[in-house]
This record gives sequence, structure tokens and C-alpha cells, in this order.
Amino acid sequence: MHVRRLWVAGTLLAMLAGCGSDAVETPGDTPGGDPTVGAGSFDAQAPDGMAGNGGRRAAGMGANREPTGNPELCQPGVPATSQLPRLLNRQYDAVLRDLLGVTGVGAEGTPPSELLVADFDGPMTADAWRIYQDVGAQIARAVMGGPNRSRFIACDPEAAGCLEETIVAFGRRAFRRPLTDAEVARFLRLGQTTPAGSPDEVAEATLLAFLVSPSFLLLPELSTEEESTGGGIELSAHEVAARLSFLIWGSIPDAELDAAADRDELRSEEQIVDQARRMIAVRDKTGPMIASFHRAWTQMNNGNAHWWKGDHDPDAYPQYSADAKPSLRAELDAFFEDVAFRNGTFRDLLLSNVAYVNRDNAAIYDLEADQYGADLTRVELDADRRPGFLTRAGFLSSYAGYDATSPILRGAFIAVYMLGVNPGAPIPGAAMMTVSGDFETQRAYVEELTRPDSCAGCHAVINPPGFVLENYDAIGRWQTVDPRGGPIDAIVTSAVVDFGEGRKEMIRSPLQLMQEIAETPKARQLYAQAWVAYAYGRDPNASDGCVVEGLEAKLSNEGYGILDLIADLTRAPSFRLRVRETP
Repeated sequence: MHVRRLWVAGTLLAMLAGCGSDAVETPGDTPGGDPTVGAGSFDAQAPDGMAGNGGRRAAGMGANREPTGNPELCQPGVPATSQLPRLLNRQYDAVLRDLLGVTGVGAEGTPPSELLVADFDGPMTADAWRIYQDVGAQIARAVMGGPNRSRFIACDPEAAGCLEETIVAFGRRAFRRPLTDAEVARFLRLGQTTPAGSPDEVAEATLLAFLVSPSFLLLPELSTEEESTGGGIELSAHEVAARLSFLIWGSIPDAELDAAADRDELRSEEQIVDQARRMIAVRDKTGPMIASFHRAWTQMNNGNAHWWKGDHDPDAYPQYSADAKPSLRAELDAFFEDVAFRNGTFRDLLLSNVAYVNRDNAAIYDLEADQYGADLTRVELDADRRPGFLTRAGFLSSYAGYDATSPILRGAFIAVYMLGVNPGAPIPGAAMMTVSGDFETQRAYVEELTRPDSCAGCHAVINPPGFVLENYDAIGRWQTVDPRGGPIDAIVTSAVVDFGEGRKEMIRSPLQLMQEIAETPKARQLYAQAWVAYAYGRDPNASDGCVVEGLEAKLSNEGYGILDLIADLTRAPSFRLRVRETP
């Protein structure tokens, strides 16, 4: 390491060992207390000090504990949550982008979060803490020596008052609140060491101190002001602003939201919702969050799901390329964002015929691939054949076999994740089962495969929705003749689908299936529940069940859009209140 870098790192550790860099106190302390105590400590115990969870977890939902209450029920109240949640890795990337213009680290421009430990719950670990410091040092060095320098320090570090001005201005954005006088004084001490560093070295050390500060890496909620009705602790305006910005944008507040917080204008439901609606309308910042949520809702982030895992026989499916997976994923991201920002509703997720096409997927939709380039182009497909995201190539090709469709995979996804119908656990070795015979269609093969009594009960729920989708081949292209040789006619694609709660319907087309899913209360409930869990950063629980109940009812109303739902997430008392978790 260069001598200058040694000074920066050594000075930072020497200055901050044993004294906090900011006013993050332990849960029992009050804001403005002794900042040298508790989570602000930068000594060897720093990892334990940063004991926040990766998200705001509901009471009783720490490691190896079950959620409190039945999430299917509504139990009024505010769930107890961590007051020191850490930034999720996706939030860490977004904050660095918006705060410093940093989107990559090192010569290869690796996204910063890819260098971090994966998101986890519980206390900070030694490895995770060490990596935060290493990545922070790389970022501080790159910022001070590159084009984004003015994003941190816009004046000459040698000029009188420059460093203090920088600490106050940058700290306001980095900590999502104004710094205390004590914090400003502590940061200024970085330039008062012996031997003294150069002005640039001091500035770099100061930036690094911010990037490894608990008030940067955590989202502290330390207000102790009890709500007048006794419903919980009322968050400060700055804490509400942080919740708003990290919910809607996954990042720090903008200048307008900061100003509203500084004026203490985020106390009432109306004030909060007004800001939420303003922020939601900023598509460039809200769109990525909408795509991120829908990846979670559709289980793309579930390591046990089948998204993007399989490939297909290139001889049987020449229109398919494994290299096209990023395009297929980007198409779905664009689809979900398009539905939301065109005032789309839950129904539209299942019925919209919009697709985003490029040279990688055009042929799958029977379009001329040579008319498209690498960029995705919005098109409208046949509304009867291509209703909703479940008829897009990304889902259909992920939930299929190497050289054949998979009604079982497709049907299980719909039954479990869209309809909430539990088919039961598979029997041991089920995935390895085969059956011999001369079958004209994949449906006939699957029916014989799952005919044994040990399989029939579960597959009476699983198979039918998958059979309805048999007009889509293994890569998602429309087919009327099965690769086994038989016709794919109305008999092959008709099935009695179990929609739960005793309702079974004969379904004869993909369009009818999507229409019925869209009208199923359980499907709406699961969608609302996924939004609440994503937005609040905790697993489903009985108290949040009340919010879910209200949103599910609204989703049944014509014209209630996805953007309306996002705004309504900020209306819940639990959005502006906190309850301490009891041991």
C-alpha cells in the first residue's frame, strides 16, 4: 500500500478506536446522549455494535424463531421491529450511486454490493465488517482521485472552513439527518493528528469514516417520543423520510424530502402520502424498485425456484439461446414497470398483452428477429394467446424441461405461488420417476406418470394449470402440434383447475386461466402480502395482516392501480410508528 493510503487507514482507526463517529446509541439510550457509547464505537467490538438485521423484522422473528401470530389473520397493532436495520446490499449500491455517483469498484467496475457478504440477519460478523471497510476504502480512494470528487468535496481542502463545510453538507445526506455538533467535531479531529496528513489525505480519511459509520450502514430509528394514543414510538420526521425513500427508491431522500423532514412536515398521514405520491411519479427512481419487488413476488430471488436455471435442446429449439436469459429477465422487469406506470392493476399483470422484444426473444413470439436490435422494444401481442407475465418467454422457458414442456413445473408454480393452494410434499424420488409407453402428447405422458395413488392426490392440484399452458412449447413459442406428434387441441389444453377454498373450474384456454386467477381473492391476498413484506422488510405476521386485508379489498376495485397500492403502504400506522421488541 502506498504511504498515503497507510496514513489514511491508520489515522482513521487511530482516531475512531474507542470513540463513536456518530450518535447511534444503544436501544436504551436517547438521541443526543453520549456518542462514545454503544453502536457508534469503532473499536474491535464494532461488528457487535452494528447488531441490526438486514431488514425490519417482526417481533419474535429473529434467527430460528417463528413469526408471531397467523399472517392470514388481522391482529391490530404495530409489530415490534429492529431499530437498527442494516442497508440491504441493493440499497447500498443505490445509495453510493445517488450520493457519490459510484456504480462500480475497481478496474472492472464491479457493483459494490457484489464485493460484500450476502444479506443476512443478526449481528454484524467480523468478515462482513472487514469487507465494509475494504470496500469503503476503495470507494473513498476512487472518489477522491476521480471525476466524482466534487460529489463529496466541492471546495479546496486546504481552504479554511472547507472540511467543516463538507462534513456538514455531505453528512446531512449520508446520515439522512443533520449531524450533531459533537459528530462534526469528531470528524474534524481527523485533520488534527500527529503527524498531520495532507489536506487530500484528511479528506479521503473523512470520506472513509462516513462510509464505515453505523449511521451510514444502518437505518437507525432512535426516536423515543411516545405517540399520544399510546400506539407506539413516533418516528422522527427524518426517520420517516428515510423509510419513505428506502421503500420507494431504495435509496436516500432527495432535496425536497430532506427539506420537508427538516421542517418537521412528515408527521401526519396526509403529509406522508403526499410525499409518497410525488416520489412514486419519478419513474427513473421508482421503476427499479417495482421491478425488484416483482422479482421477489414471482420467486425469481428464491434459490429453490426454477427461474433461469435450465437450458434447452438447441436442435429442437433453434430460436433459443442460453445467452438470451438476461434479455428474458429484462423483458419481465420492463413488463412489470410498464403495467405499473400505465395505471395498471393487479389484473393487468395477468392479462396485459404488452411484451418487450429484441433480437433474442422476437422469434419466440413469432416476430421477425432481424427487425430488432439489442434494445428492448415495446410491442403488443395477441391478447388471447399472450395474456400476462405467465405467458412470457422468461417464465415459460424457465419452467420447462430440456427438450419438452413441463406441466408439472408450470402447474406447481401457479398452484402454490399464484393461488396459494398447497398440493402437499412430493414423495421421495419423485423427480427421478419415469414411465414407458407410446404417448402422442406431453399431457398424456404426465397423466400416466402421475397416475399412481401416491401421486394422484397432489397432481390433481398441480397438473391442470400446467395442462392449460401446453400450447406453449419448452421455450415459450406457441405450438399446435406436440413434439411427440399429436395435436394440441382443446382436449389437451382443457382441465379442471383447483382455485382453492372449494372452488374448481373447467378452464379451456390460457386467457380464461389468467382471468380466473385475477379474480381469485387468494391471489390478490398473496400479492398484497408480498408487497407488505417487501416494503416493511419483515416476514408476514398477524399485525401486518390488517394492512394486507385492506389492500386486498382495494385490489378488487376496478381502477385501483399498483402505484395506488404503493402509496397506500405508507398510510399504515406501523409505517410511522415503532414498537420495541421485548426479549
